[in-house]
Amino acid sequence: MNELTHGLAAFLLPPTGAFPLLLLGWWLRPRHAWAARAMFVLGLVSVWVGSTDFGAQWLQDRLLGRQSAFDLRRLAEVPAPQTAIVVLGAGGRVLVPEYHGSQLKTLSVERLRYGIWLARQCDCPLLMSGGPGRFPKPGQPSEAALADRLAREQFGFTPRWLEDRSADTRDNARFSAEMLKGQGIRRVVLVTHDVHMRRAIRAFRAELPQDIELVPAPIGLNPPGYEWRDVLPSQEGIARARYLGYEWLGWMAGH
Repeated sequence: MNELTHGLAAFLLPPTGAFPLLLLGWWLRPRHAWAARAMFVLGLVSVWVGSTDFGAQWLQDRLLGRQSAFDLRRLAEVPAPQTAIVVLGAGGRVLVPEYHGSQLKTLSVERLRYGIWLARQCDCPLLMSGGPGRFPKPGQPSEAALADRLAREQFGFTPRWLEDRSADTRDNARFSAEMLKGQGIRRVVLVTHDVHMRRAIRAFRAELPQDIELVPAPIGLNPPGYEWRDVLPSQEGIARARYLGYEWLGWMAGH
């Protein structure tokens, strides 16, 4: 059932989510020409919006809201030992042939790299949160373990805490809050991608004590303004639109 659900969700995400509109337009064509034309136009516009950086950002602004970059000056407001940089995992791969073993997915590496950079700006401790997933494959290590190895070997950095039990964002929040309890933490700087941040903030705010300040530090932000290339279909535009659709479905479902 889980595979069926994920398969259906993958089909409904941009840009393939517009296909039902095109099929409906084709089906209506013999009897309702005006409705068929409307479905075709709407479907084609949806394919374009779901294939470009411009369209993805336009959707994000309306569905999840735009995130702002973290202000580094805020790191000086709270003593370093009382600030925890919390990095959320975004998946790992059991086998990456060129590395002859398991590795973090690209989104996870981006988050970890930014979290380490922030931690070094203030000498703050870092917590990496990520388990092996809800349905791990045989021999699959946790994201936290992969992140720990990568941080040590390639960044010369050692995370303070490794949360390796979580399977989703709510687990990230629950288990991370448990690990930080009694550690004297007054502020959590949360690192994840901008389209995931709204859902992550909701989950962490529900789990952290109210006296702990929660500050978003999003990654993957688009620079201000647009270029003409942003309105052209691109691999980056499709990936961002699909990720946005996934996060919006998760937000609406309360996950």
